[in-house]
Amino acid sequence: MVRSDYLVIGAGATALAFVDSVFHQTEATFTIVDRRDLPGGHWNDAYPFVRLHQPARMYGVASLPFGDIGIEQVGSNRGLAPLASGAQVSGHFHEFVYETLLQSGRVTYLPLTEYRGDGECVSLLSGEVTRVSAPVTVDATLMEATIPLTHQRSFEVAPGAACVAPNSLSRVAAGYRHFAVLGAGKTALDVVNWLLGNGVAHGQVTWVRPRDAWLYNREFCQPGPHFMAETARLQSAQYEAIATATSLEDLGPRLEAAEMWFRIDHDVLPSMFHGATVSRAELEQARLVRDVVRGSHVKAVEPDQLVLEGGDHPLPPGTLTIDCTASGLGNNVGVVQPVFSTGRIALQMLRQYQPTFSSALIGHIEVNVPDEAARAAMTNVASMTDTVADWVAGVATTMRNQAAWLGEPAVRDWLATCRLDLTSSWNDPAVTPEALTATVGQLRSYIPAAMQNIPRLLAR
Repeated sequence: MVRSDYLVIGAGATALAFVDSVFHQTEATFTIVDRRDLPGGHWNDAYPFVRLHQPARMYGVASLPFGDIGIEQVGSNRGLAPLASGAQVSGHFHEFVYETLLQSGRVTYLPLTEYRGDGECVSLLSGEVTRVSAPVTVDATLMEATIPLTHQRSFEVAPGAACVAPNSLSRVAAGYRHFAVLGAGKTALDVVNWLLGNGVAHGQVTWVRPRDAWLYNREFCQPGPHFMAETARLQSAQYEAIATATSLEDLGPRLEAAEMWFRIDHDVLPSMFHGATVSRAELEQARLVRDVVRGSHVKAVEPDQLVLEGGDHPLPPGTLTIDCTASGLGNNVGVVQPVFSTGRIALQMLRQYQPTFSSALIGHIEVNVPDEAARAAMTNVASMTDTVADWVAGVATTMRNQAAWLGEPAVRDWLATCRLDLTSSWNDPAVTPEALTATVGQLRSYIPAAMQNIPRLLAR
């Protein structure tokens, strides 16, 4: 029998961000159970050219510095705060577990182990059962990501057809002269940009996008004094657009006009919003692809064609198809459970598309806010989004949470110093009090009107 204060199910990004927060504020003990053999969750299975969507400065475990706060000088993210590669992200979590948690003597780590409930943990290799007694179970599985390497395909691949996950692309691409990319999300964008960035002509790419997506302009979430004014301008424009929009269909073009949102094709009104972010350079490169198949999902990949719900699409002989159809966090759309309940903490997003920030904050609230009503007011769940309506509802949830956080001194002070929070980087000595006051005032100017209009937008 292993006795701990917390039994944590999962060793991915959200689980470790929570553990980090509680670990550094208490003397608590933890048992961490995970089916994978290494900490870091899906990052251990990521394709080799993947990079974070957001600046590294705002991701990971809060106690461990991550991401130079300078400016990238080359590549498609040039001029913005550095991102991080999948290998760097995995390394960040590995370092935290092996060099901090396990060295403390306060953490029991059970990799390659499945949690069966009631404290029963079963080794996937030996079948050995470890029983864990803990007053609090932390469930990190609600935020589990689905990625191309490990997801279950929803289409068939005929004999003789070549179809791979993005993980294999860099290894096998040299043997092909045409490529079919399946999917409309960030993974597909990454694949298209990798292909074009490595010399593939845009005419050699077919792109199946069942639904077009709105995309964030990455400039809206840039940390540090250098970016403060532009970040505040874009975020203020977001609230202004929400405040003045007459419908959900009207909102997207308003956000696009403010350069807060992008779309790949100006002639198509997107219906999807999954929170993907792009730089202007990535967007312009994606727009080069002209052979775009819309409005239909793939039923089968054959050597000379794609079999679609709405008809077949021919492919040149020897086409390599890249499967980017995994839903990411799409399985979590609308999934909402109480974050705090008796003996259980369910890790979920409190701020849209900020999983590690949200989990770190939940850990901080667990330690510092004992009142149940106050906890509930601070932990409304902003679930993953699929549509513009989902996004608008999530904005309202995020803002309600933010108001509650700022009303609790213990949380407000934490936000001011936590590197995972964008505005904490504005507390730099280089930022004058006058500039900070003006920036905050600008951000707040449209929030009340936006919050008033959101119910009308959703009702319509």
